[in-house]
Amino acid sequence: MSKHIYLLLLPILFAIAVTNTACVGKKKFRTELANRDSISHFLSVRNLELNREIGQLKLNLAEKTGEANGLTTIYDKQVLEIKKLEKEIERLNSQSSSTQQSLNEEVRKRDSQLADKEQVIQNFGTALQKQENSIDAVLGEFREAFANLPAVDFYFDHKEYKGFLGISEKQLFRPGTDQLARSANAVLEKVARVLNNHPELQVQVIGHSDSQSGYKGFQSRLDFSTSRAVAVADVLTRDFYVNGSQITTAGRSDFEPRASNETEEGRSQNRRIEIVFQPRVDEVRRMASEVKKD
Repeated sequence: MSKHIYLLLLPILFAIAVTNTACVGKKKFRTELANRDSISHFLSVRNLELNREIGQLKLNLAEKTGEANGLTTIYDKQVLEIKKLEKEIERLNSQSSSTQQSLNEEVRKRDSQLADKEQVIQNFGTALQKQENSIDAVLGEFREAFANLPAVDFYFDHKEYKGFLGISEKQLFRPGTDQLARSANAVLEKVARVLNNHPELQVQVIGHSDSQSGYKGFQSRLDFSTSRAVAVADVLTRDFYVNGSQITTAGRSDFEPRASNETEEGRSQNRRIEIVFQPRVDEVRRMASEVKKD
């Protein structure tokens, strides 16, 4: 009997085993299906995200491409501008070089002109120094010529490139007149001897008076002093052969006193004849020319 029961129960047990096996397979299947759906959903979401990222990357790439293109355009413009600037610099350098050459030439000319002028000035300076030496030499000759006469009646001076020989009226004129005294010829002969040795000199004979003496027969002391100067110049040229082209005359009245007119001694010093001398201008130029040749 137990055997029959076993045989009867066997199909039932098999069905239960199958049923249990089927239940386990469906659960696993459902689990796998759920997992697949989750994975599918995840992949779909990730796919969308990746598509968005790709889209953004494309957009970014487009922007970067646009920026790159813009930068390329700017770069090209800058390159052109640089080339223009280089050409302009080259032009300016060329112009500057030309201008500099012109300036250098102008500076050279100016330097040359300046050097010439400085040379002329130097030459004239040397000539004037020669003139000063010449005047000193002539004054020395006058001092020697009048060494035996009263020193109080003569003076010798050198100023402003001119030499001065002063002769008191006592040595030349009768008091209060323009008439030469007897002693005048000896004095004027000595003057003429020195002047004849120096034809290069320009000479001016100047008459001076004091402020108180009379001038009878003359319109003014100026007229009186001028007349005395003319009388001396006439004797020098007529009697002692001094070249008339060397001599001019002038009167100063009492306008250039050597001493005070308040005393007789001072007034005596003021009544005088001055022989003023210096090398002629053409002589100074000749001196300068000779210096240049040297």
